[in-house]
Amino acid sequence: MDSNEVIIRVGGAAGDGVQSAGLIIAKVFSRNGLHTNTYNYYQSIIRGGQSWYQIRASSHVVKNQGDGLDILIALNKDALERHTNPDINEGGASPLNGIAIYDSSISGFTKHEGMKFCEMPLSEIAQKYSKNTLLKNTVAIGAVFGYLSMDFEILAGVIRDQFGGKGKIAEQNVEAAREGYGHFVEKYGKSSKTLTGSGKKYYLISGGESAGLGAIRNGLKAYFGYPMTPASSIIHYLASHSKDFKVFVKITEDEISAITMAIGANYAGIRAMTGSSGGGFALMTEAVGMAAEMEIPIVIYEAQRAGPSTGLPTKTEQGDLLQVIGASQGDFPKAIFSPRNVEETYYMTGEALNLAEKYQMPVFLMVDLYLAEHYETVEKFNLEPDMKKAPLATGDEKDYKRYQFTKDGISLRAIPGTKNLMHNEDSDEHDEKGDVVSDAVTDPQIRIRIMEKRMKKLDTYMKEITPTPTYKMDDAEYAVVLWGSTQGAVEEAVDLLRKKGIKIGAIEVNKPFPVNPDIAKLTKGKKKVIFVENNYTGQLRRIISSEIQVTGDLITKYDGECFYPGALANEIEARIKE
Repeated sequence: MDSNEVIIRVGGAAGDGVQSAGLIIAKVFSRNGLHTNTYNYYQSIIRGGQSWYQIRASSHVVKNQGDGLDILIALNKDALERHTNPDINEGGASPLNGIAIYDSSISGFTKHEGMKFCEMPLSEIAQKYSKNTLLKNTVAIGAVFGYLSMDFEILAGVIRDQFGGKGKIAEQNVEAAREGYGHFVEKYGKSSKTLTGSGKKYYLISGGESAGLGAIRNGLKAYFGYPMTPASSIIHYLASHSKDFKVFVKITEDEISAITMAIGANYAGIRAMTGSSGGGFALMTEAVGMAAEMEIPIVIYEAQRAGPSTGLPTKTEQGDLLQVIGASQGDFPKAIFSPRNVEETYYMTGEALNLAEKYQMPVFLMVDLYLAEHYETVEKFNLEPDMKKAPLATGDEKDYKRYQFTKDGISLRAIPGTKNLMHNEDSDEHDEKGDVVSDAVTDPQIRIRIMEKRMKKLDTYMKEITPTPTYKMDDAEYAVVLWGSTQGAVEEAVDLLRKKGIKIGAIEVNKPFPVNPDIAKLTKGKKKVIFVENNYTGQLRRIISSEIQVTGDLITKYDGECFYPGALANEIEARIKE
């Protein structure tokens, strides 16, 4: 294990405070100037079951949750047995070289060789300060930072923030952590790890929060949504900051209402978004087509989880790409973004809002549960607005035509109520003025021209699409093609393989549709191309293969978990040697 980084896992049941404890630990690391990355593994029940929260921190940038385990906080017997088992992770570094912190009331479990078991009177210490049984978590957190020789006052500050300042409950938790800190050091000593922070205080933010903040930066004024894991994280963020940023947040009765309200707000000239996961998005698809037909901007935050149907509602997957591409009937212009990390999510959300308004078409921001709900440290975002307003009809136009035929396919949009801009808006096919052409007689020539007018937008967009990002491709003999949140695991796997002398790089698709033709140039001449996807069929590979005839080997994962870099490196190496 790297002496300059630490991987911590908090394990327990739903209701044990697993996530809260994990977030406190992550915040302490970020305030110590350490790069931090987290992973939240939980079930869909309110109480019981198994849950865990993993935190990786280092003096160098960490791009994923990492392999192995240095410190375990076991909040029950099941967690202690489960997370000290040699098969804890899928390859990579062995977990059995760390410590396990657990309450002295836990007994009758197997002690695997290589793991140091550190029994502590967590409940006994906690009861000195409060009858709240969750206070034992705070004692264990104190023990962790005592073991790592980190500044207790930073931990105290995070605890006070967590519990609302210097009130009684906050101080009870601070003192419980302080005793846990000292007790562990006195009994078990300190770690040899050297976690040296940069002196900066990094921002710790999740993908959902980042999407919400990025939308606000670029002029979002309304969000309509029905809660559905993992798309709910953006709703939570926007709702909790709606007054600060003057954003209207409406929790609708269903997903159909959410998208139609968002379309209506955009039609009225208000920047609005909606979002859901796959099942909820399925209900939105008819309205997606309506927005395309009426040429109304709409950005949809589509957060993927394991399907089909309800599937694994709290587990991650990249299984919705074909669903989103095929949403609604007929052909119409659309764009799909798939940000690779929390920081890119911030900027791409704003870009999606600008793009939707410019081209008057649906733009999808596709993330997954892993990206939506995990936290990363980032440098300070550029908070200066980058809102690009598309020109509107002013009312001075002679014989205004809402859907006027243009070279780039973009016509001037009218805001309802503007003088001299009376026109029709309808989900039926129409002519330049918006008059329906499908009631009594269908004019095939008008249909052809209006369809070609809409589709010209994609030709225009393709002239300005940004290059596909790459990682270490300059001298690469082999290429891994990824999309979205698999970036972190793939890049670390590439680094591991390069240490073995394998010249490999990554092509990181963050705009999967329409397909960027530069992918063909990037893969040309490579000894082997390997697609890595969190789904069963290799959906991106299917799209790229059909659009630009680039194909390759396929590594997939569809068990509800994200990729682990060590196991992924082993799999890629095996494919190269085939």
